[in-house]
Amino acid sequence: MKLKIEHLQRLFDKYDEKLQIKYFSDLVIRGNCFLPNDIVLPEHVNQLIEYGITEIEIIYDRTLYGCLSSEFPAEFRKPFGKLSFLELDRHLEVLNSANAQSRRKRYIHMVGDIYSLDPSEGKRIVLVGHNEIIDYRKWNVVKRNIERDHVFYYRNSESAIIIFVDLSVPTDGGYVERFKKSTDLISLLVSKIHDFDNVISPDFMPTEDVISVTDPENLLEEYIKSNARLIIIGEQLNDAYKKALINLRKYDKFVRMLVVPTLDHHNLNHFFKQVSLVYNVDRWEE
Repeated sequence: MKLKIEHLQRLFDKYDEKLQIKYFSDLVIRGNCFLPNDIVLPEHVNQLIEYGITEIEIIYDRTLYGCLSSEFPAEFRKPFGKLSFLELDRHLEVLNSANAQSRRKRYIHMVGDIYSLDPSEGKRIVLVGHNEIIDYRKWNVVKRNIERDHVFYYRNSESAIIIFVDLSVPTDGGYVERFKKSTDLISLLVSKIHDFDNVISPDFMPTEDVISVTDPENLLEEYIKSNARLIIIGEQLNDAYKKALINLRKYDKFVRMLVVPTLDHHNLNHFFKQVSLVYNVDRWEE
Protein backbone atom coordinates (compact mmCIF):
# COMPACT_ATOMS: atom_id res chain seq x y z
CA MET A 1 0.00 0.00 0.00
CA LYS A 2 1.32 3.42 -0.93
CA LEU A 3 1.93 5.83 1.92
CA LYS A 4 2.95 9.46 1.53
CA ILE A 5 5.73 10.76 3.75
CA GLU A 6 3.32 13.32 5.24
CA HIS A 7 1.07 10.44 6.29
CA LEU A 8 4.05 8.65 7.77
CA GLN A 9 5.06 11.72 9.76
CA ARG A 10 1.55 12.12 11.20
CA LEU A 11 1.44 8.49 12.29
CA PHE A 12 4.77 8.74 14.07
CA ASP A 13 3.77 12.05 15.69
CA LYS A 14 0.45 10.67 16.90
CA TYR A 15 1.23 7.03 17.66
CA ASP A 16 4.98 7.19 18.31
CA GLU A 17 6.41 3.67 17.85
CA LYS A 18 3.27 1.77 18.84
CA LEU A 19 2.65 0.92 15.19
CA GLN A 20 4.81 -1.48 13.24
CA ILE A 21 5.03 -0.12 9.71
CA LYS A 22 6.98 -2.41 7.37
CA TYR A 23 8.62 -1.81 4.00
CA PHE A 24 7.05 -3.81 1.19
CA SER A 25 10.06 -3.88 -1.14
CA ASP A 26 13.79 -3.10 -1.21
CA LEU A 27 14.72 0.52 -0.74
CA VAL A 28 18.29 1.85 -0.85
CA ILE A 29 19.03 5.32 0.56
CA ARG A 30 22.63 6.51 0.55
CA GLY A 31 24.08 3.10 1.26
CA ASN A 32 21.36 2.06 3.68
CA CYS A 33 19.38 -0.89 2.34
CA PHE A 34 15.93 -1.49 3.75
CA LEU A 35 14.56 -4.93 2.96
CA PRO A 36 10.98 -6.20 2.71
CA ASN A 37 9.48 -6.59 6.21
CA ASP A 38 12.06 -4.22 7.73
CA ILE A 39 10.35 -1.86 10.15
CA VAL A 40 10.05 1.79 9.13
CA LEU A 41 11.44 3.88 11.98
CA PRO A 42 10.83 7.56 12.79
CA GLU A 43 14.48 8.38 12.07
CA HIS A 44 14.03 7.10 8.51
CA VAL A 45 11.63 9.95 7.69
CA ASN A 46 14.31 12.65 7.37
CA GLN A 47 16.44 10.34 5.25
CA LEU A 48 13.52 9.73 2.91
CA ILE A 49 12.80 13.46 2.65
CA GLU A 50 16.45 14.36 2.04
CA TYR A 51 16.63 11.71 -0.67
CA GLY A 52 13.61 13.26 -2.41
CA ILE A 53 11.25 10.37 -1.71
CA THR A 54 7.66 11.52 -1.21
CA GLU A 55 5.96 8.12 -1.05
CA ILE A 56 6.90 4.59 0.00
CA GLU A 57 5.19 1.24 -0.36
CA ILE A 58 4.42 -0.53 2.90
CA ILE A 59 2.79 -3.81 3.88
CA TYR A 60 -0.92 -3.38 4.49
CA ASP A 61 -2.06 -4.01 8.03
CA ARG A 62 -5.62 -3.60 9.37
CA THR A 63 -4.52 -1.90 12.58
CA LEU A 64 -2.41 0.54 10.60
CA TYR A 65 -5.30 1.21 8.22
CA GLY A 66 -7.58 1.96 11.16
CA CYS A 67 -5.14 4.64 12.32
CA LEU A 68 -4.94 6.09 8.81
CA SER A 69 -8.75 6.21 8.64
CA SER A 70 -8.83 8.14 11.91
CA GLU A 71 -6.21 10.66 10.81
CA PHE A 72 -7.09 10.97 7.10
CA PRO A 73 -10.74 9.87 6.79
CA ALA A 74 -11.26 11.25 3.28
CA GLU A 75 -8.15 9.59 1.84
CA PHE A 76 -8.40 6.31 3.74
CA ARG A 77 -12.10 5.69 4.03
CA LYS A 78 -13.47 3.08 6.36
CA PRO A 79 -14.70 -0.07 4.66
CA PHE A 80 -18.41 -0.43 3.97
CA GLY A 81 -18.25 -4.04 5.08
CA LYS A 82 -16.46 -7.36 4.83
CA LEU A 83 -17.12 -10.54 2.85
CA SER A 84 -15.79 -14.08 2.81
CA PHE A 85 -14.39 -15.54 -0.41
CA LEU A 86 -17.70 -17.16 -1.37
CA GLU A 87 -19.72 -14.11 -0.33
CA LEU A 88 -17.57 -11.84 -2.49
CA ASP A 89 -17.85 -14.21 -5.42
CA ARG A 90 -21.64 -14.17 -5.13
CA HIS A 91 -21.78 -10.39 -4.53
CA LEU A 92 -19.83 -9.61 -7.70
CA GLU A 93 -21.89 -12.10 -9.70
CA VAL A 94 -25.08 -10.33 -8.59
CA LEU A 95 -23.58 -6.92 -9.42
CA ASN A 96 -22.63 -8.22 -12.85
CA SER A 97 -26.23 -9.27 -13.44
CA ALA A 98 -27.49 -5.84 -12.30
CA ASN A 99 -24.97 -4.11 -14.58
CA ALA A 100 -26.36 -6.01 -17.55
CA GLN A 101 -29.77 -4.43 -16.87
CA SER A 102 -28.67 -0.83 -16.34
CA ARG A 103 -26.37 1.78 -17.84
CA ARG A 104 -25.03 2.46 -14.33
CA LYS A 105 -22.11 0.06 -13.80
CA ARG A 106 -21.51 -0.90 -10.18
CA TYR A 107 -18.39 -2.45 -8.72
CA ILE A 108 -16.43 -2.40 -5.48
CA HIS A 109 -13.18 -0.87 -4.22
CA MET A 110 -10.90 -3.17 -2.27
CA VAL A 111 -9.77 -1.79 1.10
CA GLY A 112 -6.17 -2.80 1.70
CA ASP A 113 -3.82 -4.84 -0.45
CA ILE A 114 -4.37 -8.49 -1.29
CA TYR A 115 -1.11 -10.37 -1.61
CA SER A 116 0.09 -13.48 -3.35
CA LEU A 117 3.47 -15.14 -3.93
CA ASP A 118 5.41 -15.04 -7.17
CA PRO A 119 6.15 -18.78 -7.66
CA SER A 120 9.26 -18.12 -9.71
CA GLU A 121 10.95 -15.80 -7.20
CA GLY A 122 9.14 -16.62 -3.99
CA LYS A 123 8.45 -12.94 -3.37
CA ARG A 124 5.28 -11.34 -2.11
CA ILE A 125 3.39 -9.54 -4.87
CA VAL A 126 0.34 -7.26 -4.82
CA LEU A 127 -2.47 -9.15 -6.47
CA VAL A 128 -5.10 -6.46 -5.84
CA GLY A 129 -4.03 -3.02 -4.66
CA HIS A 130 -5.70 -0.85 -2.06
CA ASN A 131 -8.67 1.06 -3.50
CA GLU A 132 -8.42 -0.89 -6.75
CA ILE A 133 -11.65 -1.40 -8.68
CA ILE A 134 -12.90 -4.97 -8.71
CA ASP A 135 -15.71 -6.19 -10.93
CA TYR A 136 -16.77 -9.73 -11.82
CA ARG A 137 -14.40 -9.99 -14.76
CA LYS A 138 -11.37 -8.81 -12.77
CA TRP A 139 -12.33 -11.07 -9.87
CA ASN A 140 -12.42 -14.17 -12.06
CA VAL A 141 -8.88 -13.42 -13.21
CA VAL A 142 -7.36 -13.03 -9.75
CA LYS A 143 -9.41 -15.28 -7.47
CA ARG A 144 -7.55 -18.47 -8.37
CA ASN A 145 -4.48 -17.03 -6.63
CA ILE A 146 -6.25 -16.03 -3.40
CA GLU A 147 -6.57 -18.24 -0.36
CA ARG A 148 -10.14 -19.38 0.28
CA ASP A 149 -10.10 -18.26 3.92
CA HIS A 150 -9.25 -14.64 3.06
CA VAL A 151 -11.62 -11.98 4.44
CA PHE A 152 -12.19 -9.04 2.09
CA TYR A 153 -12.87 -5.50 3.26
CA TYR A 154 -14.47 -3.31 0.62
CA ARG A 155 -16.28 -0.11 -0.31
CA ASN A 156 -19.03 0.34 -2.87
CA SER A 157 -18.52 2.36 -6.03
CA GLU A 158 -21.50 4.52 -4.98
CA SER A 159 -21.41 6.76 -1.94
CA ALA A 160 -22.76 10.30 -2.45
CA ILE A 161 -26.25 11.62 -1.68
CA ILE A 162 -27.86 14.18 -4.00
CA ILE A 163 -30.37 16.64 -2.55
CA PHE A 164 -32.78 17.42 -5.41
CA VAL A 165 -35.18 20.23 -4.53
CA ASP A 166 -37.33 22.28 -6.92
CA LEU A 167 -36.48 25.94 -6.34
CA SER A 168 -38.55 27.26 -9.23
CA VAL A 169 -41.12 29.82 -8.14
CA PRO A 170 -44.72 28.58 -8.58
CA THR A 171 -47.66 30.89 -9.07
CA ASP A 172 -48.42 30.80 -5.36
CA GLY A 173 -44.84 31.70 -4.38
CA GLY A 174 -42.98 29.61 -1.84
CA TYR A 175 -39.37 30.10 -3.04
CA VAL A 176 -38.12 31.01 0.42
CA GLU A 177 -39.73 27.92 1.94
CA ARG A 178 -38.24 25.67 -0.73
CA PHE A 179 -34.80 27.23 -0.41
CA LYS A 180 -34.95 26.77 3.35
CA LYS A 181 -35.93 23.14 2.93
CA SER A 182 -32.97 22.52 0.62
CA THR A 183 -30.48 24.15 2.97
CA ASP A 184 -32.02 22.43 6.00
CA LEU A 185 -31.61 19.02 4.36
CA ILE A 186 -27.98 19.74 3.51
CA SER A 187 -27.31 21.04 7.00
CA LEU A 188 -28.88 17.97 8.57
CA LEU A 189 -26.79 15.57 6.53
CA VAL A 190 -23.52 17.50 6.78
CA SER A 191 -23.42 18.95 10.27
CA LYS A 192 -26.24 17.47 12.33
CA ILE A 193 -26.09 13.76 11.55
CA HIS A 194 -23.82 12.96 14.49
CA ASP A 195 -26.16 14.78 16.88
CA PHE A 196 -28.69 12.03 16.26
CA ASP A 197 -26.16 9.20 16.57
CA ASN A 198 -27.04 7.97 13.10
CA VAL A 199 -24.49 6.42 10.77
CA ILE A 200 -25.81 6.14 7.24
CA SER A 201 -22.89 3.97 6.19
CA PRO A 202 -19.39 3.42 7.63
CA ASP A 203 -17.73 4.87 4.53
CA PHE A 204 -20.18 7.76 4.05
CA MET A 205 -18.60 11.15 4.77
CA PRO A 206 -21.20 13.93 5.16
CA THR A 207 -18.67 16.70 4.49
CA GLU A 208 -17.60 15.07 1.22
CA ASP A 209 -20.62 13.17 -0.03
CA VAL A 210 -23.61 15.54 0.06
CA ILE A 211 -24.40 17.29 -3.23
CA SER A 212 -27.10 19.84 -3.96
CA VAL A 213 -28.80 19.84 -7.38
CA THR A 214 -31.53 22.39 -8.06
CA ASP A 215 -31.40 22.53 -11.87
CA PRO A 216 -33.17 19.52 -13.44
CA GLU A 217 -30.89 19.82 -16.48
CA ASN A 218 -27.91 18.91 -14.27
CA LEU A 219 -29.36 15.96 -12.38
CA LEU A 220 -28.31 13.09 -14.66
CA GLU A 221 -24.87 14.56 -15.27
CA GLU A 222 -24.27 14.97 -11.53
CA TYR A 223 -25.59 11.48 -10.81
CA ILE A 224 -23.09 10.01 -13.27
CA LYS A 225 -20.16 12.23 -12.26
CA SER A 226 -20.56 11.75 -8.52
CA ASN A 227 -21.54 8.06 -8.62
CA ALA A 228 -24.27 9.04 -6.18
CA ARG A 229 -25.98 6.26 -4.25
CA LEU A 230 -29.21 8.05 -3.29
CA ILE A 231 -31.39 10.92 -4.51
CA ILE A 232 -33.33 12.75 -1.80
CA ILE A 233 -36.27 14.57 -3.39
CA GLY A 234 -38.41 17.47 -2.18
CA GLU A 235 -42.17 16.90 -2.08
CA GLN A 236 -43.21 19.44 -4.72
CA LEU A 237 -41.76 19.09 -8.20
CA ASN A 238 -42.82 20.76 -11.43
CA ASP A 239 -42.92 18.94 -14.76
CA ALA A 240 -39.28 19.67 -15.64
CA TYR A 241 -38.09 18.12 -12.37
CA LYS A 242 -40.36 15.10 -12.81
CA LYS A 243 -39.01 14.61 -16.33
CA ALA A 244 -35.44 14.73 -15.01
CA LEU A 245 -36.29 11.90 -12.59
CA ILE A 246 -37.90 9.86 -15.37
CA ASN A 247 -34.76 10.26 -17.50
CA LEU A 248 -32.64 9.26 -14.53
CA ARG A 249 -34.65 6.07 -14.07
CA LYS A 250 -34.25 5.28 -17.77
CA TYR A 251 -30.49 5.56 -17.28
CA ASP A 252 -30.51 3.46 -14.12
CA LYS A 253 -33.52 1.27 -13.36
CA PHE A 254 -32.12 0.60 -9.88
CA VAL A 255 -31.68 4.23 -8.82
CA ARG A 256 -32.44 4.80 -5.14
CA MET A 257 -34.84 7.68 -4.42
CA LEU A 258 -36.44 9.02 -1.26
CA VAL A 259 -39.15 11.68 -1.08
CA VAL A 260 -38.80 13.82 2.04
CA PRO A 261 -41.85 15.33 3.77
CA THR A 262 -41.73 18.56 5.73
CA LEU A 263 -39.23 18.10 8.54
CA ASP A 264 -39.55 19.19 12.14
CA HIS A 265 -37.88 18.16 15.38
CA HIS A 266 -40.46 15.42 15.91
CA ASN A 267 -39.57 13.35 12.85
CA LEU A 268 -35.81 13.85 12.42
CA ASN A 269 -34.88 10.45 13.83
CA HIS A 270 -37.38 8.83 11.48
CA PHE A 271 -35.87 10.80 8.59
CA PHE A 272 -32.37 9.49 9.29
CA LYS A 273 -33.62 5.94 9.64
CA GLN A 274 -35.37 6.19 6.28
CA VAL A 275 -32.28 7.67 4.62
CA SER A 276 -30.13 4.84 6.00
CA LEU A 277 -32.64 2.20 4.96
CA VAL A 278 -32.99 3.39 1.35
CA TYR A 279 -29.27 4.21 1.03
CA ASN A 280 -28.24 0.69 1.99
CA VAL A 281 -30.84 -1.33 0.10
CA ASP A 282 -29.84 -2.97 -3.18
CA ARG A 283 -32.94 -2.65 -5.34
CA TRP A 284 -31.90 -5.47 -7.68
CA GLU A 285 -32.21 -7.85 -4.70
CA GLU A 286 -35.64 -6.65 -3.58
